[in-house]
Formats: sequence, C-alpha cells, structure tokens
Amino acid sequence: MSIPIVAPAGMELALQSRLEQNARLGDRTKYIGASEIGSCLRRVVLSKLYPEPFDRASMGRMLAGKAMENEVVQLVRIALNGRLRNTGRAQLEFKHLTLPLVAHPDGTVLGGIAWQDGDGILEVKTAGAATFKRYQNDGLPTQYLDQVQAQMGLSGFMWALLVLVSRENLSEMTTFTIQFDPEHYARLEVRAARAMDVSTYNIQNDLPGEPERGFCHTCPYAANCTAFQCLRKAGESGEVAEVVRLQLECQMDELTTLERELEPLQDRTAELRDQIKATLSAYLINRVVLDGGVLQMVTSTRTSFDSKSLLRDTPDLYARYLKTATFTNLRVTTSKGASCQSMAS
Repeated sequence: MSIPIVAPAGMELALQSRLEQNARLGDRTKYIGASEIGSCLRRVVLSKLYPEPFDRASMGRMLAGKAMENEVVQLVRIALNGRLRNTGRAQLEFKHLTLPLVAHPDGTVLGGIAWQDGDGILEVKTAGAATFKRYQNDGLPTQYLDQVQAQMGLSGFMWALLVLVSRENLSEMTTFTIQFDPEHYARLEVRAARAMDVSTYNIQNDLPGEPERGFCHTCPYAANCTAFQCLRKAGESGEVAEVVRLQLECQMDELTTLERELEPLQDRTAELRDQIKATLSAYLINRVVLDGGVLQMVTSTRTSFDSKSLLRDTPDLYARYLKTATFTNLRVTTSKGASCQSMAS
C-alpha cells in the first residue's frame, strides 16, 4: 500500500485550509469574534474584506499554538477533576441577538472554583517566555480582557478562568480569575456595532486605525493607515507611543533571554568541533561512518585579495575602485549595561 506524499505547495494549501475553514466556527468573514473585538477594528474589518494569505511561519506558529492550547486544556481537565466541559469538537458557540459578535470559549467549568459560585468559562492563551513573564507580573493585556468579557457577556456566565502558559515550557503556567463587568461588555457592544456591516465601510474615513490596540508593524494594511503614519511621524522626532514602547520591551526581553540561553550552546558547539577534529587528526582519520552520521576531514583552499598590499603599492588605483556601502546596525544594551549581539541589515 503506497502512501501519497503531499508536495510542499499542496501541504501549504492544506495547512491554510485547516486554519481558515473550520466548519465548527462557521464563516468568520461574517462576524467579529470575541478574540478580535479588542484588536484594531480597521485591521479586523479589512482582514475580512481583503484577507491576506498566511505565510509559512505564521501558519506554523498558529498551528503550534493550537496544539499547545489543546494540551493545556487536558491539563486543566485533570486539575479540575473532570469538571471541565464543552472543549474541542464540543466547544460551545454564543451569538449576540442583533450584532455580528460571536464567542467560542475553550470550555466551561462546572461548579465554581475557589470563591467563585456557579459555572464559568475557560480561555487558554499561550505567550513567548518574555511576554509570559510580563503578563504574569503586570497583569493581562486589554485584548485578553476584552475577549473574556465578550465571552461572558454573550454566554451569561459571571466569571472566567484564563490560563496563560509559556510556549517554551508547559510547566510555566499561571491563572487569572476574571469577573463579568457589564460596563466593560457594553463598550464592546459599541465596538461591534461600529463594524456591524463591514461591506458598507469607507475604511479610510469611517473606521480609523487604532495603534494602541495592535502591533502596527505586522499589519498588512498599515501602509495607508492615517493613524499609523502619524505614529511613524512622531517616532521620527523621538516620540514613542506607550503601546510601541511596551511592544519593544517585550521583544527586547525575549531577545536578551534567547541570546543568553544560546551563548553556552554556541561555546559548547565550538568546543565539540575542536575535540572531534583533534581526535580525527590524532588517529589520521579522514572519514568515518557512524550510526548518527559521517565525520569527515575536508581540506580546501581559498584565494583572497590582498587589499593592504594594493593600497601600499598603488594607492591611486586602490582609491579608484573603492566602493562605499551603507548599512544599519541594531545595537541592544540592557538596563544592566550588557550588550546583546549586533545585527546588520
């Protein structure tokens, strides 16, 4: 029996189809999801009118995040002694009576927890290591709070359990219990009403961008967004909006953490290569086949251009062929004074 092999292009289409066409969630171009109501409405509406295809990296991240969320749901089920319901394919859908606002919580918790009475909803979120620590210490971002408030308002539940887990380590997990706030939900209904009939919007005039609600640098619709252009102009004069500052701090924290973790690995890699090379040289081994692969000593030659000698002997000729290139370096210096690696572009 032969197993068909999906070509890379076909596999990519299959992955995108899996992300975009979920029968359980319906046609997402027809409504605003609870996970979207706290995002920049201009971006949300445009993504439904003119959807952008997923790139491979985004598809990989999204599918990995969904898989991890499923694992977390199972861990929560164990921790709650089976009092978790309506997960996975049995996930519930709650719709607003008049607005295109729909919620799909990750589950429902039966019987209350701690000081919460009655049933509640479950929402699982994953975050990078640095972002996880920031949310753990400083509290949840507005977008997460908007999502669970919308879920509670649509479902009638009075509290929500939000479980936040680090993508790098499932053992890094923290929980937040959130009570329903009618005033907060009323503000979300106003936002949903603004985006009720997306087909009639003149995006430029009727639905301005909301830089404080999203990472504009990743938005495919930012090029003609007036609000984003104003933000960029302010940045040229040294003004940095708070949302941009928080975004950069999260990215810088994650960068410094990863580089700190990579340094000993890089040192050990160089050390092992030197040890292997020394062993092969000591036993005059040019090539050896092992269970895990092949080790081989390869000798090569390289011809280089001696620019210093040319400058010394014929400085005029050297000057005639000089070429100037401009590049930009990113230099990151932490608050403790340690510099991260510089990257040229």
